Amino acid sequence: MTRLTLTATFLAGISATGAGQVVAPRLPVIDMHVHSTSGSPEEQLARMTELNIRYIWLTGLAPDFPVWSTALPEGRFLQALFLPCLAGRAPFVPRPCWEGTADFPNTTWLREELRTGRIKALGEMAPQLFGISPADSRFEPYWALAEEFDLPVAVHMGSGPPNAAYEARYNLPESRMALNDPLLLEEVLLRHKRLRVLLMHAGWPFLESTVALLHAHPNAYVDLGALQVGPRPGYYRHLRGLVENGFGGRIVFGSDIPTAVAPALRPSALPTS
Repeated sequence: MTRLTLTATFLAGISATGAGQVVAPRLPVIDMHVHSTSGSPEEQLARMTELNIRYIWLTGLAPDFPVWSTALPEGRFLQALFLPCLAGRAPFVPRPCWEGTADFPNTTWLREELRTGRIKALGEMAPQLFGISPADSRFEPYWALAEEFDLPVAVHMGSGPPNAAYEARYNLPESRMALNDPLLLEEVLLRHKRLRVLLMHAGWPFLESTVALLHAHPNAYVDLGALQVGPRPGYYRHLRGLVENGFGGRIVFGSDIPTAVAPALRPSALPTS
C-alpha cells in the first residue's frame, strides 16, 4: 500500500514567501479516500489536475467502474468495491452496488472481478452504518479473498454523519458509533496475518484503540478522510496523538468529502511557530 506521511504531503519543501509565513508548494498527492458517488469522473479529474493529485483510491459501486475507466487516464485510480449494501443498494444514494439484491456481493462473481482486475481492492467496508460489526462472520470470505489476492482493504473506522441514527435523511437507524472501535478488527488481523487494512477516518475519536491496533499489527494504516471538515482542535489532537506515538509513517492522505480536498491540500499559509 502506498504511504504518504503528513510531512511528505504538507510540509516537505515548503518555501518562504514573507516574514512569518510559508506556503506549501504543489506536491504530488495520492488521495486514498474518494467515492464514485461524490461527483462525476470529469469533476474528479479537474480536481486532480488543479491539486496535483496523481492517483486515487476510488471506493465505488461495480456499475460505476467502467464509466470511470473510460473517463480517467489509464493508471490514475484503484477500483475498490464498497460493501455491504443492504438489499444491494448503496447508502446515501439509491443505486445498485452490484447485480441482485443481496446485502453482500456474490463471492464467485467477486473472485472473477478480482482475477480480471476489474476490481483491485475492497472498501470502503462500512458495516457500522447498518449496525453490523466489522468482526461479523459474514465478512470472513472477503477477508480471505483479500488475503489470497494480496489486496488492500479499507474499513470505515470513526467519523460518519453526525446524528446518523436520528435523522431520516440518512436512513441509517441502525448506525452505531460503538462499532467503530478499531480493536474490533484485532481477531480478524490475527486470523489473516497477511491482510493489509486501512482504517478510514483514522479511527476518530477512538485514539487509544487506534494507537493500540497500530502498535500490535504492522499491516494496519489510517487515512484522514473527512476529519479535515470537523473542528480543527480535535482533528489536530487526534493527529498529534498518532504521530507522537510513532505512527506518522502509517498515516495516508484521504479526502472523502470533495469540498474538503482543496482546504486540506492548499492551506493559505502555515505559521512558522
